[in-house]
Amino acid sequence: MKLFLWLRYAAKSLRSGLRGFWILLSCLTLGVAAIAIVGSLASAVQRGISEQGQPLLGGDVEFSLIHREVDAEEKTYIGKLGVVSRVATLRAMATTGERSALVEVKAVDNVYPLYGSLRLSPAVKLENNQIAVEPLVLARLGLRQGDTLRIGQTPFRIASVIEQEPDRISDGFALGPRVLMTHDALVSTNLIQPGSLITWRYRVKLDQAVDAAGARKIVTAARADFPKSGWRVRARDRAAAGADDFVERLSYFMTLVGLSALVVGGAGIANAVSAFVNRRLQGIAAMKCMGLANRDVFGLLLMEIVLVALVGITVALALGAMAPAVMGVLFGGIIPLPFTRGVEFGALAFAGVTGLLVTVTAALLPLSRISNIPGAALFRSHLVDDGGMWSWRMLALVGVLVLVAAGLVLWNFESRRVTAGYLAGLAGGVALLALAAYGLLWGLRRMPVPRHVLLRHAWLGVLRPGATSLSVIMALGLGLSLFVALALTDATISRELRAGLPDKAPAFFFLDVQNAELDDFRTAIKQEIGVRGVDNAPMLRGRILQVKGVAADKVEATPESSWALRGDRGLSYADDVPRGSSLTAGKWWAKEYAGPPLVSFVDDVGRGLGLKLGDKVTVNVLGREVEAEVASFRKVDWRSLGINFVMIFSPNTLRAAPHAHLVTVEMEGGDEAALLNRFASAYPSVTAIRVKDAIEMVSGLLGQMLAAVRGANVLTLLTGVLVLCGALAAGLSRRTRETVILKTYGATRRQLLWSYVFEYGLLGLVSAVFGVVLGGVAAWGLSYFVLELPFVFLPELAFGTAALAMVLTVGAGLAVTMRALSAKPSHHLRND
Repeated sequence: MKLFLWLRYAAKSLRSGLRGFWILLSCLTLGVAAIAIVGSLASAVQRGISEQGQPLLGGDVEFSLIHREVDAEEKTYIGKLGVVSRVATLRAMATTGERSALVEVKAVDNVYPLYGSLRLSPAVKLENNQIAVEPLVLARLGLRQGDTLRIGQTPFRIASVIEQEPDRISDGFALGPRVLMTHDALVSTNLIQPGSLITWRYRVKLDQAVDAAGARKIVTAARADFPKSGWRVRARDRAAAGADDFVERLSYFMTLVGLSALVVGGAGIANAVSAFVNRRLQGIAAMKCMGLANRDVFGLLLMEIVLVALVGITVALALGAMAPAVMGVLFGGIIPLPFTRGVEFGALAFAGVTGLLVTVTAALLPLSRISNIPGAALFRSHLVDDGGMWSWRMLALVGVLVLVAAGLVLWNFESRRVTAGYLAGLAGGVALLALAAYGLLWGLRRMPVPRHVLLRHAWLGVLRPGATSLSVIMALGLGLSLFVALALTDATISRELRAGLPDKAPAFFFLDVQNAELDDFRTAIKQEIGVRGVDNAPMLRGRILQVKGVAADKVEATPESSWALRGDRGLSYADDVPRGSSLTAGKWWAKEYAGPPLVSFVDDVGRGLGLKLGDKVTVNVLGREVEAEVASFRKVDWRSLGINFVMIFSPNTLRAAPHAHLVTVEMEGGDEAALLNRFASAYPSVTAIRVKDAIEMVSGLLGQMLAAVRGANVLTLLTGVLVLCGALAAGLSRRTRETVILKTYGATRRQLLWSYVFEYGLLGLVSAVFGVVLGGVAAWGLSYFVLELPFVFLPELAFGTAALAMVLTVGAGLAVTMRALSAKPSHHLRND
């Protein structure tokens, strides 16, 4: 009954509009909208991948192998499931005249694609001497449709241009543009050699229609029926596992940033509630004098705040609901991800409930202090002293709501450990910032007051009773901490990938150098101008099947090492410890070792899999199971870009298996482009990857991701500014009264203006110091413990942040208090 009365009163009170609630609405809407939009987009992509899994995968089920095709028994097994399409993919060099380029070759059969549509311009059926290419191939090589292009040992005529490839996303990361051809054309190139890095995919259109669960059962059965085949089997709901995982991780990060902005906005909500209570003092007094209990006054005001919050949350959820459709219309042709156009209710519910919990939690303490003051005291005082302690019941209620919100966040994400660390770090940051702010104010009160009148007024303005100093430092400091942490992390990643190449990094990686041509290849490339070093290592592909007798999918690995159990890994063998590696445990095998198979693991990966010296690991290589004993662990300097592998075996284990070699070439001077063209022509079956080109491509992809991070920076900073304005607005009535009194005693507008500049500048400087320190510590922790990268601290960022904080604080402070400076003393003195 009371709840209904509270609702009626709140609705009537809001009939006059939302004047005075814009800071609350802005802070809340920004945070909730960020969470809702990111969550909706991620859910829409994941749902789109699931719903459009057949065309994205190219079938209901896919069987894939590296190096080899299926044998007769495997082929019969797959053929019984339905219509089969065979697809082969590999990297190769495309050459024409004096130009060459790395391309991704895809050979298809007559039934390709089983689902979706392949759009070529013009629409032609490829003959064995024809290819279709992406437009980027033409641009890089300066060709046009109808020109000739050589791949491997065969020249092809460019018959068409690829406009749409339905299953492109399922093929994973690509270093080059696509070239499409027939299987007979691929055979003619002579690129199919023992040990060549060719992925053979067999897509199946099942005879009987099944749902995603039915397709997964077929996957499980295939793995059980052929445990030693070494094939990777996936159903249509895992059509774009790499893209799906990337979207999930990026959305996870962006959602946490949105939550951080919402937490920062919580301080703004608290300040807005304080200002709201100050505006309603007379009404509160009247209600108490008419006999309303403190509980009823509290309930009425809280209901009004909740109704206002629901307006902001509704706007934010509407933006989140529209995001997938808008993204699909505007960027559907650019971003190779499917967006469903429906409303993602789960993501919206999480954002809405989280926003409401933050609003109620932030509003409770400001409301509780005012509701416990007697009505008579309100009539006797123009302004209410908000001092005093909160009741333990109210503190307990706030604590419960905080735990509920934290539990909701933990339940919503699968990465419980990382999420818990984030929540602990956020709570710790808020606590440290509060302690530091309290400590600063305590210290300032015990320092000598400046003698200059304007500085004295500014100094005392920071310390006066009822001042918003603590709120300003907390709000802006937390916002700046997030800003600095994200900016420094951005700088760390960018510097590592874009400027972190070592002095002796290889200029080229040459793949698929066959055993028969290895010596000639090394001799020829050593004679090139500028070549200062050549290294090579055998290279195979294999998949971990068992760790200490436990199936790979049952191993409890750390999150940092679990990737080694998924899919095929590069393998090698060596007589000596590879350059760039150093043993951390165990011994290396002797030369000409002929005993049971041994393997050396990269230290952090092996330890993450729970391995110790002497443990056994089973790996599938070309359909053959190899069980090896862990003989040593190695620390690897991956940044050197030298040849290294997670697993290196004793030579007697893999030497007899068909394989090719990986060759790295270091250069100092010389013409890299000319060398690339010469060797692409002389060794058509060898694939060359120019390290600088690969780094630029990865950096471009990274830049797109960092753009989202920088957008998050802006969001957190904007929220901090709104909170700052709210904190200052909450004390506007007190500041106006103070200004009127000072004017009455002769203070000029200019003097007051400079006094406020000094006061807000001091608060901005203090906030900047806290922001740089806390943000720097957070960025260091993220770089050291999560990214495992050397931390980069930018002094210019620290000074820039300090300057930005002072400008924002002074600007926002003056913007808010200009009304106080313009107040007429006569009006206020007559009405006080």
